[in-house]
Amino acid sequence: MATDSGNWRDNILKQLQNRNKNETYCFQDLISQHIRVFENANVLRTENLQLSIQNEKLSCGVGTSGDSGQQERIQQLEKKLLNQADELAELHRRKGENAQQIIDLNVKVLEKDKLLAAKDMSLAENAAKIISLNAEVSLYEKSNQELKYLNDTLRDEHQALQMAFTSLEEKLRKVQDENRQMVERLIKYKAKDADRMNEENDNFLNDGAKHITTVLSTFGLFRKRHAKMQKEIEEACREPREVSPNTFPEGFGPVCQLTVPSKINVKFDAHEGEVNAIKWSPVDRIVATGGADRKVKLWDISKGTYESKGVLVGSNAGVMAVDFDPTGALILGASNDYASRVWTVIDQRLRVSYLKYCKI
Repeated sequence: MATDSGNWRDNILKQLQNRNKNETYCFQDLISQHIRVFENANVLRTENLQLSIQNEKLSCGVGTSGDSGQQERIQQLEKKLLNQADELAELHRRKGENAQQIIDLNVKVLEKDKLLAAKDMSLAENAAKIISLNAEVSLYEKSNQELKYLNDTLRDEHQALQMAFTSLEEKLRKVQDENRQMVERLIKYKAKDADRMNEENDNFLNDGAKHITTVLSTFGLFRKRHAKMQKEIEEACREPREVSPNTFPEGFGPVCQLTVPSKINVKFDAHEGEVNAIKWSPVDRIVATGGADRKVKLWDISKGTYESKGVLVGSNAGVMAVDFDPTGALILGASNDYASRVWTVIDQRLRVSYLKYCKI
């Protein structure tokens, strides 16, 4: 501990000595000149005091003796005293000038210190900026290295994809060649099959001409027989017979007269294609039809004409069967997409106002 205390004291002393040396170096000449002026002033002050004493002594001696030699000596001493006083005044003037120079130099030193402090501050700021810029440069270098690595990786992937694309193009060309060869072979086989089918068709036409003639003659006989039967049924319907009530057994009434429909009441195209199902509504004169166009349609035929009352959609295949519930508010439709759907019909004055369906 004693050694450490001695060290810091020595360091402080050395620092103070260096500071004094650095601060007095610029003014060393001025200080030495100032010291010389003070020394000269002290010497002159001492000489002036001695001359004053001698002058007093001489003045006392002249009053008593009146010697002319001493008067001359006194005059010389007075002249010398005046010269010394002039020199002393000049030294005081030079002392003032030197003091003013010292003050001016101290002001300049303060200004230089302020300028040096500002320079030091700007240097510190620039050093901080340099540090931040070095950090940014390191970050940019790191990001540049990462981008280079990514670029290399992408270049490798691109080369790999280019090679894969080349191999796939080669495979595609081979597959196209094989496909072309297979198409050519298929065309040849098709031509052979067509020739064979043509031969078989010719043989079938030649062999079955007699059979077709026989079938046509049989079909003509069947048509004649069917027309004769229809004519007999119409004549039987036009000639009603009176039946006595006594001819019926007990508990049975007379048989009503039956007539075969002779004309169509209403005919219309319900769907764009085949009509697969039809169902009467149990409540109103509404007919529901289902067709191959994947729709269920509602028709009003109460006035002897047909009028569309709504189209129920939602099926993904042709509707094969339709049916109403006992209230006529629900319609069930079955289609070829392996699903059955229920539509809700709210009927107001034979007008469908709301339709929806749910898949079962």
